[in-house]
Amino acid sequence: MSSTNGLQQPHLDSDVTTISTIGAGLEADASGPALVHETESEAGDDVDSAIEVDFDSDSGYDDGSIHSIISSLGSFEFDDILQHGHRYHGSGSVLLPNDESEQDRLDLQHHILKMCLDGALTATSLLNSPQHILDIGTGTGIWAIEIGDKYPSAQITGIDLSRIQPSWVPPNVEFEIDDVTKPWARTKGSIDFIHIRNMVGSIRDWKALFAEALEHLKPGGTIEVTDIRTRFECLDDTFAERGKSCKEWQDAFHEIAKDMGMDFDPTPKVPGWLKEVGFEQVHLESRVIPVGPWPRDKKLKTLGVYYLSHMLDGGMENYSMMLFTNAGWEATSVHALLGKVRSELKDAGMHTFTKACFVTGRKRLA
Repeated sequence: MSSTNGLQQPHLDSDVTTISTIGAGLEADASGPALVHETESEAGDDVDSAIEVDFDSDSGYDDGSIHSIISSLGSFEFDDILQHGHRYHGSGSVLLPNDESEQDRLDLQHHILKMCLDGALTATSLLNSPQHILDIGTGTGIWAIEIGDKYPSAQITGIDLSRIQPSWVPPNVEFEIDDVTKPWARTKGSIDFIHIRNMVGSIRDWKALFAEALEHLKPGGTIEVTDIRTRFECLDDTFAERGKSCKEWQDAFHEIAKDMGMDFDPTPKVPGWLKEVGFEQVHLESRVIPVGPWPRDKKLKTLGVYYLSHMLDGGMENYSMMLFTNAGWEATSVHALLGKVRSELKDAGMHTFTKACFVTGRKRLA
């Protein structure tokens, strides 16, 4: 893969070691990012093949090589909550900010997810030309705009609580400020495809959301739920040896969220919830995302660079500040922990990764 947005490819010729485990399916080759085939609630299982480590990266990553690569699309003025140097939705119900730093992160995450899908916008195969597509959690609207360009005859509606979308959009794209956790004021059975992404931290009752989605899909309509898991994985001992602060952050993050009645890692349960409310042909697939350019595989290396930038330039802080301080942490203590986490993430000797997960389902034909 050539360099993207000015991001230079690291040198690739080096000695390597192979990390392996026994289980259910990681494929990494020149054709695309590593793909893990999973069914239903297997998202937590270990991958089983190999990611080769590029030891030329082990000197560490410098801040200049992992700078932010997406510029802000702009912002709008809101009467929102200003805390911790960020702007949050005024309802206080959303734990992630909606300011320029979060918009940059969302756009970079969109690029990362497209890389995981080899440039595609969906894991779902939209066999027929859809007429109505609903994008829940549209954020900056970048996915809605691109899917609108791909399907110019379809009507695309993007929904979010925050008005951070651009005003100039394709004629078949519109954005609405709405709360999808409330009953939907839409025509039932009218939507061909519902796309839900980046909604962790915003949804407390996922089954209720999926039930609304099922009711509003046409017979045979499809749903896709996408997220990048907020858990570190590793196939060797490097995370245990070098990621102690990362482990501390991860444990505290999920424990605090659980105490607040919030699940920041719902993906393993999503297939079961979809089936419970009535969806059929439910399928989960996941793609490995390295944290940093430590793999030898060129595409995984590039993906790792982008994801490390995503973590360092906003991901860790934006996910953490409101959640931790609401649980009683001092802001200075959160920043201190995040500083240690960032240092560990930039250690190329730590071979950690996460997964992008895509859960799809179909409404029964009438």
